[in-house]
Amino acid sequence: MARPRPPAIPFRTAIADGFPVSVFRRETRSRVHAPTMHSHRFFVLLYADRGRGTLTLPRRHVTIRPGDVHLIPPGELHDTGRLGDVGGWVVEFTADVLHDAGRTWSSGLFGAGCGQPLWFGFLCRRLDTARLTVPPSLRAQTDARLADLERELRERRFAWQDAARSALSMLLIDLLRLSAPDGLPPRLAPLVEEVFAVVDARYAERISLREVARAVGRSPSHVTSVVRQQTGLTVLEWITERRLDEARRRLRDSDEDVAIIADRVGFGSVNHFLRQFRRAHGLSPGAWRRTPGEDRPVGAP
Repeated sequence: MARPRPPAIPFRTAIADGFPVSVFRRETRSRVHAPTMHSHRFFVLLYADRGRGTLTLPRRHVTIRPGDVHLIPPGELHDTGRLGDVGGWVVEFTADVLHDAGRTWSSGLFGAGCGQPLWFGFLCRRLDTARLTVPPSLRAQTDARLADLERELRERRFAWQDAARSALSMLLIDLLRLSAPDGLPPRLAPLVEEVFAVVDARYAERISLREVARAVGRSPSHVTSVVRQQTGLTVLEWITERRLDEARRRLRDSDEDVAIIADRVGFGSVNHFLRQFRRAHGLSPGAWRRTPGEDRPVGAP
């Protein structure tokens, strides 16, 4: 008999407006989404301020201690049953809530249809590869950011959605800055801007790193070095992200067949498209299309 698939928990909010952000305090042994291994169709940010426990992932166990931050992306299997007496804050959100947060690195990158600001992708990648602990000197600031977000969502005063989006953005930017102790440049180098412009114009072609490098008048090795140094991703990863962004738009706004979308956004085969989409979102393109808008995971590069 086939083993049942772990459940994928959709986003649910008590806010009538459907604003896809919630924040709450996690108290000792508080209720969890599911008692065993499961995934979400949204991001979950856990910030611990007391206790000690274990977050179980498919291939490793992560010890959670005071000050630790862990970001669980859509589709990542995990089990919170062993968090024990860990207390702190939990923020649940879909990435598209950051759509209007602005692009602090490259204004208008990949056009207005891009699902989230560029820095959010950098944060996801950094938190996926390194442990992040907020130092004691900055924990009061982190608590204040979270309290501001909770208050805006609870009181719902004038322009509360904009204020909540701003509070969430500032919290995430704080974490990105902490995760990059060597510092981040205030803006991208002109060469990286040129590379993004080429990717944006030609992503639907069977474009390669060599062709991108030729278009900007640099060697492939130099382009690779600069783009990876400034963004943490390779040129080919950015090409894939741009293709996925357009694929999401077509899945959302049209009834085109998945195979047609795969071809029109530049993937060499439908199987390659299916693998990349599932890796980014934890769902097949068809399942993502059938998911109600507020529950759709929006992937990060």
